[in-house]
Amino acid sequence: MKYQIEWNDQHANLEAHSDPTGREWTFHLPNGSKLAARVDVIEEGTVLRMISRGETRTITLLPGNQIGSPLRFLLDHEPIELGVLDPVDLITREVSDSGASSGIHSVESVMPGIVRKILVAEGDQVEVGQPLLLLEAMKMENEIGAPESGTVSLIKVEEGETVAAGSLLIQITKSQ
Repeated sequence: MKYQIEWNDQHANLEAHSDPTGREWTFHLPNGSKLAARVDVIEEGTVLRMISRGETRTITLLPGNQIGSPLRFLLDHEPIELGVLDPVDLITREVSDSGASSGIHSVESVMPGIVRKILVAEGDQVEVGQPLLLLEAMKMENEIGAPESGTVSLIKVEEGETVAAGSLLIQITKSQ
């Protein structure tokens, strides 16, 4: 997948590929070089070990990370905040923003995953940032929040369903 990275007020494009197990990764860096890394899960969903070029680094994900917000983690105990925006998310934002004038906001999956839990029902009133559902992707549970206040007008998915990147999950009708 290709990502747009923001870190320390700098923007860069990064391409990352993994094997089917998610353990062997190849990163194509902005300077044209490649970085191969092995990623092992130490604690499910929170602590990873990355081995690259004979060096071992520990990555500890901090609580509260949400899709669309900067990724907060510790890299060998050093706090890092990394803005990550993949092209699907960029397209989703453009499509969602284009529907804003109609009063209907579509919430789409920014990555392939499995819907683990739906936290709202059709007809529920929601506020900006309120959790709508939990999407498991890459062995992590991601909380998908409401991008707009309003009424849940459509839930297009079911718990346990596998969704592709860009799939419509929920629609919210904007409050007047």
